[in-house]
Amino acid sequence: MTLNGPFPKQLPASMSDPEAIARNDWNAFCEIEFLRDHWAVKQWPPGRTGYYWYLTFDDSDLIELAAGCQGALAVGGVDPVPLDALHITVMGVGDTTVVADAQIDELVSLAHESLSDVKPFDLTVGPLSGSRSAIRFSVAPWDPLLELHQVLSTCTAAALPSASVPNASRFRPHLGIAYNNTDRAAAEVIDAVAALRAARSASVRVNQVELVVLRRDGHTYRWTTRAVLALGGQSPISGAISGCAERRHCANRSA
Repeated sequence: MTLNGPFPKQLPASMSDPEAIARNDWNAFCEIEFLRDHWAVKQWPPGRTGYYWYLTFDDSDLIELAAGCQGALAVGGVDPVPLDALHITVMGVGDTTVVADAQIDELVSLAHESLSDVKPFDLTVGPLSGSRSAIRFSVAPWDPLLELHQVLSTCTAAALPSASVPNASRFRPHLGIAYNNTDRAAAEVIDAVAALRAARSASVRVNQVELVVLRRDGHTYRWTTRAVLALGGQSPISGAISGCAERRHCANRSA
């Protein structure tokens, strides 16, 4: 099984149609024959911390949907995502050891200005699907997420000229709810996910983006919020530039 490259490998037929996006995610997941241990595949050296652009959520409908799917998932060998740590990773920025504080300050300033032209948007979360090492929701539409990725990529490249900025062509938006923690045949997990695909979807509003400092401890990820930036020229969010909020992110990462 090839683990390199984005998943799904192919883009959906439409970046705006939720059905096309969900169908593309599901078809790709059903083609997997072997699942990998997420924690072995996603290497994270001891002590490493890195900057990432995140969308985080505390919407009650989404939390209810995720909790219901986690509770009904008839398969072992997975680490559920804590309900207070649901997120979409937009892109990585770089390790804290190679990115200077002054560069992050410049990045936050550039993003703060550029995001004033990005309007808040709504996402549909669901149905449930999966990847090579995770169980996750499809999210749609992709169009506003791709625009957000492009804006943040441009700002990151300007503030960090030597950084390896992720290409938007590799971006596959999704929202994880559990991570596979053992190497095994995929059929059992695919069947368990299939039984939950009829669950209702949730709608979430995206009106801000967070720059976080992510770290890992065993099968646990935690992050500190470095900046919270509003979309669409909204009033500044409390602590947007210098805020530092701690959120527990246990057994979950989608970076």
